[in-house]
Amino acid sequence: MHKTQQEKDVGVYVHVPFCVRICPYCDFAVEAAPELLRDPAAEVFRDREDRTVSALIAELEARRTAFAGRRLSTLYFGGGTPGLLRAESLARIREAVWSAFPPLADAQSPSAPPVEVTLEVNPSTLERDRLKAFAEQAGVNRLSVGVQSFDDSVLKALGRAHGVDEIHRTLQAARSAGFDNLSLDLMFAVLHQTPSMLEADLEAVLAFQPEHVSTYELVHEPGTPFGRAAQSGQLETFDEDGAADMLLRIESVLGEAGYERYELTNFARPGRASRHNQRYWARAPVLAIGPGAHSTDPVAPGRPFGARIGNERSWSVWLERIETGQPLAPGSEEILEAGQALSEAFFLGLRTRAGVSAAGIQTEFGASPRSFYPETVERLMGAGLIVESPAGDLALTSRGRLLADEVAAAFVSPDAIAR
Repeated sequence: MHKTQQEKDVGVYVHVPFCVRICPYCDFAVEAAPELLRDPAAEVFRDREDRTVSALIAELEARRTAFAGRRLSTLYFGGGTPGLLRAESLARIREAVWSAFPPLADAQSPSAPPVEVTLEVNPSTLERDRLKAFAEQAGVNRLSVGVQSFDDSVLKALGRAHGVDEIHRTLQAARSAGFDNLSLDLMFAVLHQTPSMLEADLEAVLAFQPEHVSTYELVHEPGTPFGRAAQSGQLETFDEDGAADMLLRIESVLGEAGYERYELTNFARPGRASRHNQRYWARAPVLAIGPGAHSTDPVAPGRPFGARIGNERSWSVWLERIETGQPLAPGSEEILEAGQALSEAFFLGLRTRAGVSAAGIQTEFGASPRSFYPETVERLMGAGLIVESPAGDLALTSRGRLLADEVAAAFVSPDAIAR
């Protein structure tokens, strides 16, 4: 994403915290809504839904001034499970976002691509029945489906609410509803998963020919049921070498099928990379609303490198503060300093296939990448973890992608920047 584009557009992220059940590995800001398993039209959830949608719109209105004058490029409904909301609820939010930030693609910018509107869904009868309405009423044009695995034993071990049959029906329904931009989430290095089970998952993914695949290694986050079990020795962590082998196999199989690994965890067919997710790696402005959501605020007076605003994680606390007229009181606020912004430009840029642009670093920070991190660059190049182009751009090698956390840590160290 070009700097000039970042200076005039905005992405909006909407966090919907509800799930029919909370998976034992999940560390997101979520709230259980088990009543939907018994009754998809449960009035108790309808009240929570309506109040949440009204609060999201109120927060949008309160926060929009920090992004004034920008035009909308992407809208992402994440969670939680935003597909649990009715299409009319998503449409209300979309219309409010359109009002706050007119889309880039209009009469003034006819060549701009349409706004990318992504909705996360899980394989379920409730969400499957709403797919057509999501497209027609809410304007959703990209689906991100939380498949995770095509193996029922893995899904059960992960605590997922769906089985393989639900996955097949949901993906077929998505195509029938006209969605031609489909992303699948796939987990690997999962509990009892074997290489042959991964091969079967990859074969199933390719059978559906999605435009995008996001891959995630299972991590036992502290505080989650899996995290507590791992800490107490009741749950074994996956073998590191085995996990690395699986990642290499994923890259090989998807690469041979025409997918580009455009970011460490993401693969896409040409032209189908997630435009919204790329905003985060490019440090482009994102207004995020909802409990637990984190915004990337743009440069402003007193904030030469922007800021990050984080919301309260608790849905009830977040809702109360907005309904009592306190929508601008964030859970956290971090004004970025030059050194922090610089290190983030490096480790986020290196997550992408394009890498760190020397011209971009020069423009934003006033010098070449090597001049800021001479010893770090030399050490990582010597270890075969990064490469440098004649223009001074930096990118991970294949070995560097396997050790990306180690590379990132090298640029986060406060002693890494040349003084």
